[in-house]
Amino acid sequence: MSPNEPLILSICVPTYNRQFLLERNVTFHLEAFRRIGIPFEIVIVDDCSTDETAPYIASLADQPEISAFRRASNSGFLSNYAFAMQRARGRYAVFLGDDDLLIPDKVVEYILLMEADAEIGVVQAPWLLVDARPGGGDMAPFYHVAAPTRHRKGDFRALLDFILDGHVFPEFMIIRRDVLLKSISSPTPFIFWAFLYTTRALDKADILFMPAPFARVTAVSDDPRLQQGNKECMFQWDSYRGGLEYLASQALRSPDAAPDYRASLFGRITGFMLQRQGVALRMHVSAKNWVEAYIMYHRMAAYQPQPLSAEAYGQICKLAGIVTAATEAAAFNSEPAVLDPVINDTTLSLLPESVQRRLTREQPTAMDGDRPRAYLRFTPEFPAQLKAKDGMFDILSYIEQFV
Repeated sequence: MSPNEPLILSICVPTYNRQFLLERNVTFHLEAFRRIGIPFEIVIVDDCSTDETAPYIASLADQPEISAFRRASNSGFLSNYAFAMQRARGRYAVFLGDDDLLIPDKVVEYILLMEADAEIGVVQAPWLLVDARPGGGDMAPFYHVAAPTRHRKGDFRALLDFILDGHVFPEFMIIRRDVLLKSISSPTPFIFWAFLYTTRALDKADILFMPAPFARVTAVSDDPRLQQGNKECMFQWDSYRGGLEYLASQALRSPDAAPDYRASLFGRITGFMLQRQGVALRMHVSAKNWVEAYIMYHRMAAYQPQPLSAEAYGQICKLAGIVTAATEAAAFNSEPAVLDPVINDTTLSLLPESVQRRLTREQPTAMDGDRPRAYLRFTPEFPAQLKAKDGMFDILSYIEQFV
């Protein structure tokens, strides 16, 4: 790449403590886009990693396509995302997680569409979900677009209807830099970032949704840390409503918005949210997050009867009680909490691993002296002796809190 050649594409990659994934990302995109011949840069922003990320980035100093930054303090994913995008120098920019990979030919195809039509400021598409575990592979797009769909600048109602009807998540975008600078900044509270940025962008230019993905995104990984997308589905789903409400408020600014359209939005937004809550509920059950699953059930039950079978709900209530008792017992002091022998291994295996590690079946002995211990009790006979400063956590009492 000539130093005087104008940059076409900025690939913006925020990263934190995943040097091995970042290296795969950088190696792939350097090779792919050098082969294609498009002038590009990879903007890497390190959110104060403590692993080998900094030395790896330093090793890239002689690569002209690399533009690297390190934050002054750890800021979190969304702030780092915005910071990376704001550093883009190319005519077009795309955000990418450090564990994700672009589909280069599609990126170039969509950039050429934008080059041919100056009114298009953003191209969005569903992303291809990938199982990154050994033996895994491509899964399916996160959502579906039947045909290219263009939303004209300022037509917020068309975009809102498109999102609600197709259950679309406007996350992965190729955005023209002049639109980016007026759309993307540090996230605001109560609203999912993708809805905010897309709504802002539509105020500045047309947005084109294409059916074919231009990014392959890790959905399942052997990395023990929770994937960002899964984290958002499980814990930030409430901000989806905020995003839809923000977009709806823009759609309703139009003087020709009919009163019955406003009235219809509550049910449509609630329907969208119930689908997302259902996904979150299943993910929390899979992750053994029983208290979160209990609360999610009741949030859903306000709008639809019996989101789960009575048997499944009963199990969630019992396990929510047990995990709450176990969590509080494990936090009693620095000593492991002692389990009632009646609690079998099957029940124990249903608790989060972080809680299991703080529990023990070993009974205190005389060698322990007078150190206070926490006891996780299921039967009245346990423990045989209780010292004055010991902590008692009665599982049945906790279960009764979950009705």
